[in-house]
Amino acid sequence: MMGSFSWFTNRDFALFSTPHILALCILVILLFLMIILKNQLRHAVTNFVVRISIAIVLVLSEISFHLWFIYHQKWDIATTLPLQLSSISLFLAVFLLLSRQFFVFEITYFVGTASAIFAMITPDLVYAYPHFRFVHFFIAHGGIVVTTFFMIIIEKYNPSYKSVWIAFVSLNLYVTFIFMLNLLLDANYMYLMAKPLSNTLLSYLGPWPFYLLSLEGITIIAFHLLYIPFIFSKWTNTAKNISSTTQFNR
Repeated sequence: MMGSFSWFTNRDFALFSTPHILALCILVILLFLMIILKNQLRHAVTNFVVRISIAIVLVLSEISFHLWFIYHQKWDIATTLPLQLSSISLFLAVFLLLSRQFFVFEITYFVGTASAIFAMITPDLVYAYPHFRFVHFFIAHGGIVVTTFFMIIIEKYNPSYKSVWIAFVSLNLYVTFIFMLNLLLDANYMYLMAKPLSNTLLSYLGPWPFYLLSLEGITIIAFHLLYIPFIFSKWTNTAKNISSTTQFNR
């Protein structure tokens, strides 16, 4: 059992291995269950319990991550502060679940969902299942996606096109702050100073600093892709309203 919490491992993570694919499938199943049970999840008490439960799971996952580093005496201000985009998205997701503020939703949906999905498809991960870090990674990132889709499916939050650019500007302001902090700490938070060693999306985007420019373009495209479902939703609602008005006038 202790092997699942050890620092060293003799089983490296394999991209699109069976555990990796199963972890992605579990997330998809959770999202489908949310759609199926949406009416029950809108009941006040159930809604509150589920939101708080997701928030607790996310907070515990972040705490356990830092305790694991502390236990192995590997916690370092230059590498382990909760400043990576996944940690910030996790904190935003928790705050969103507790506050239900639309502005927080705008940022969390685009920034958190996009980064979490990219991270889960091409993880910067060394440890294979059933190691603690594997389980933590997919709970933390999957929890962010579950949170944003909960707000869309259950709370009926719909971002506007303006939300795309609010999220993009907010992200770049944060990136600027982290870049300055990296210089101060001689760190590499958000991989702004160098690409990760493992095989991720960044591996295919060229050398530093060109991969940062490529990421800007990918971010804009990803945010627009996340907005497309809401364009169709608005068109559908408009068509229904026109149809209803026409039938009424007859």
